[in-house]
Amino acid sequence: MLLTPGMAAFDMDGTLLTHDSKLTEGTKEALRQLQQQGCKLVLSTGRMYGSAQIPIDSFPFDGYVCSNGGAVFEGDGTLVRRWLLPTEMVIGAIHALGQETIYYELHDTNSNRWMIKEDRERLEATISEDASVEGFSILNFPYYRLARVEPLAEMLEKVESGEVEIVKFFIWHHDPERLEWVKEKLKPWSEQVTITSSGKQNVEVIPQGVSKWEGLQYFCEKWGISPEKVMAFGDAENDREALTGAGYSVAMENASDEIKQVAKYIAPHHNEEGVARFIRERVLGEKGE
Repeated sequence: MLLTPGMAAFDMDGTLLTHDSKLTEGTKEALRQLQQQGCKLVLSTGRMYGSAQIPIDSFPFDGYVCSNGGAVFEGDGTLVRRWLLPTEMVIGAIHALGQETIYYELHDTNSNRWMIKEDRERLEATISEDASVEGFSILNFPYYRLARVEPLAEMLEKVESGEVEIVKFFIWHHDPERLEWVKEKLKPWSEQVTITSSGKQNVEVIPQGVSKWEGLQYFCEKWGISPEKVMAFGDAENDREALTGAGYSVAMENASDEIKQVAKYIAPHHNEEGVARFIRERVLGEKGE
C-alpha cells in the first residue's frame, strides 16, 4: 500500500543532502513529483534560513523550520514564528564557554552566525601551536569563514539591547569528553533550554520546548494537515520529536540505532539518494532498481 502524506518534512544534513551538501537532480525530481501530487514540502533543519538556502539552488519549498524549530519561515522567506533563548542565559553561557578553548557560534533570527572575537583568537592561537587534523577542519569549515566576529563587550551589548536575537548555540568539538564538559557548564540553565545535537561532534542549545516538530505544527495548522498525514525524514537526535510525532516517520540508513528505533520506516543511505528512492518507491509507486 502506498503512503499518502499531505506534508513531507526533510532534515537536510545527513538526510536530504549528500555528504558534500548537495541536493542532487534525482532528489529534486522526486520532490517535484511529490509536490505535483499536492504534498506540501518543508525543510526541517538545524540550519538557519540563510544557510539552508545555499544547497537547495532555489528549489521552491513551501516552508522552512530552521534552527531546530527556533525560527519558522513561509516559502517566500517571511519569518512567522521565532523562539528566543533567554537573554540572561545567552550572556551566562557566553561567559561559561569562554572559560575553555572550544568552538562555538551564536545563531540569530537574521541568519547570522556570531563568534566572540576573544574566543576566536584564542582558538586560532591554540590551533597554530598544535596543528591537528581537527584544528585544520575547523579553519576550513565554510561557516567558520562566514561567521561575524564581534568583541565580547559589543556582543553582550547587542544581546542585552535586543538588537541581536539569539535562537541557538552551536558548539563543536571532535572529543566527546569536551562536549560532556559543555553540557555540564550548561546545567544551570537546564530548565530554560533544550540540549540536542545534529551529529556526534556537536551540541546544539535551543529554547526549552522548542523542536522541529513544534515548528512543523505551524504548517499543520495553516494547511489543515493532521499529524498522521505528515511524513518526516531525519537521521539525528534533533529529529527525534518530529519522527515521534509524524504519522509517517522515516529514519535514514545512516542514522543512529536510537533514531532508527523511533521511526516506522527506514530509507536508504543519504549518499545514495535515500530520500528520493523512498519517495519513488513508497509514495509514487515506482518500482525500485
